[in-house]
Amino acid sequence: MDNPSSLTFFLFCFCWVALIAGAVLGYIIGVRMARSKERHRLVKEKIRKNKVAIYHYQKEKYDYIGQINRLEEDLRNLAEESELYKERIADLDYYQRKVRESEQIIERLSAASEETIELSADAFSLLIQLKQDPVRTNLTKPEWRELLHTTDLLFNNFLTELKQKSGITRHEEEICCLIKWNFPRKDQMAVFNNTTDALTKSKSRLKKRLQLDDKTDLDQFIRLYR
Repeated sequence: MDNPSSLTFFLFCFCWVALIAGAVLGYIIGVRMARSKERHRLVKEKIRKNKVAIYHYQKEKYDYIGQINRLEEDLRNLAEESELYKERIADLDYYQRKVRESEQIIERLSAASEETIELSADAFSLLIQLKQDPVRTNLTKPEWRELLHTTDLLFNNFLTELKQKSGITRHEEEICCLIKWNFPRKDQMAVFNNTTDALTKSKSRLKKRLQLDDKTDLDQFIRLYR
């Protein structure tokens, strides 16, 4: 008499466990998909902004070329020794220089868009690994370099700016990178294999380098930067 009851109870418990496991698995998959979509959205947004900027600089370039053509036409009708001729030569040099600058900017923006497309998939894969298992995921130097580079591209070159303005170190770049991607403190410690004290000291040095006062929250500052 007891056996059927025990079996029924076992099956009942098993079904509940299976349902809970399925729900948890579904939630995890949903979260991962949402994160993946958000990352792809960021990449697309970066590319879109680059395209808008490229269009802007292309328009400027064509305007400068128009000015150059008009100046060259004026120069053909002016005496070489006249003051107006000298002014036109100076203007011509200025607009030629602006054309070169626009071309360089367009080239950099185009390259950045291509790099974003090429690097984002690998970089996001690294991010997912870190998020899933920060303890056992040990990034190599090239992997960190790729992740930092892609993060810099996606977040308006904030790492480049912090390096130029404040001279942050490579490790401090890594800290900023994790903060920017909303890694909680415990995961930051796990990624760097740090103790609480060690991470606190690293962040204190970074905070000092950024010239932040005691009341400013470092993580909040980095997340909102640019």
